[in-house]
Amino acid sequence: MFYKQLDSEKYRYFDEKRNKWRQVTVTLKSKSRVTQSEAKNRLARKIEQSKKAPTANELQEQIVQNKTVQEWVVIRKQDVKPASFVAEEISLRGVVEKFSKYMGSEVTTADIQSYLMELDIANSTRKNRRIYIRILFRYAENIGYIDSNPADKVVLPKVRLEIEALERANEKFLSKEEMSSVLIFCKSYKKDIRYTLAMEFIFLTGCRFGEFASIRYQDIDFKNKLLRIDHTLEYRVAKYDDRVIQTPKTVGSIRTISLSNRCLEIIDYFQKNCLDDKFVFVNAVGGIFRQPVFYKFICDNCQKVLGNERKYGIHLLRHSHVSLLVELGVSIKAIMERVGHRDESITLRIYSHISGTIKNEISQKLNQINL
Repeated sequence: MFYKQLDSEKYRYFDEKRNKWRQVTVTLKSKSRVTQSEAKNRLARKIEQSKKAPTANELQEQIVQNKTVQEWVVIRKQDVKPASFVAEEISLRGVVEKFSKYMGSEVTTADIQSYLMELDIANSTRKNRRIYIRILFRYAENIGYIDSNPADKVVLPKVRLEIEALERANEKFLSKEEMSSVLIFCKSYKKDIRYTLAMEFIFLTGCRFGEFASIRYQDIDFKNKLLRIDHTLEYRVAKYDDRVIQTPKTVGSIRTISLSNRCLEIIDYFQKNCLDDKFVFVNAVGGIFRQPVFYKFICDNCQKVLGNERKYGIHLLRHSHVSLLVELGVSIKAIMERVGHRDESITLRIYSHISGTIKNEISQKLNQINL
């Protein structure tokens, strides 16, 4: 610890955390060796306490930061869906807790970058955190609390696509043969028929879970075999039994899709065994499907049939639907409209795999070419 005496009672030390000189006072009752030794110990304790305690300027900085967050919360709640807001708020807690405690001046780009790199999280999650942080500081910049957005120049490492990662990407879907095997298993062992049919329905439509769980009879045009998707179930913030439905996350998610005869047969089962006069897909007691329960049902049965080498889940069925459409030769544009993707890059990035069937077809067609 580096410090120097100013006079008989005052000492000046350099605070490395704040990058500035600070001052503390220790009063000596006498000049004996015992007193001087005690004074040194008291000096060390005072310096350490001073390092931890916020200064008046730092307290003011905390107030400004807290005010910024409070104002941002009010506005952001109205900007995004409840589930999205909760995700942003959770991501920003660590930022507010870390920087409001000791930063006496504006948070710098280096501070944010160091904070993000120290987190033990996936690179994709780290990039999402940076987005949320940037939104908060952009608000502070626009209001005039800070001169510039320190998050704008944060540099994070690019995600390297390793061979293993590419192989995992190709495992994020089920072929129609694999899906058929799982369905046969569920029916043979008399698994919950409602969850089994729900799993098949999502595989055949590509609906998101929230879209699927909020389907009402009034959304279905039975005559023309069409399903209107213009809302989703809010289950991350609201309770399932509250049956809160809201508009989808993006305008591109609003769509009308065609229903196959098999989809209509599945709906017909739920209608004939109706436990709710409004929502189609309800469980055996008439309640809205619980995401964790449905997720476990899919995982357990897929693992028993297909093994534990892949990660299974509800969204896997949506991926599988796109893979199925690719095999059927459906265009990217048509796939985007059916699954509710507005940005073509999203579809291409997420579903940048080709099934074995398509690869074989390509090989056969190339073999037919004679130059």
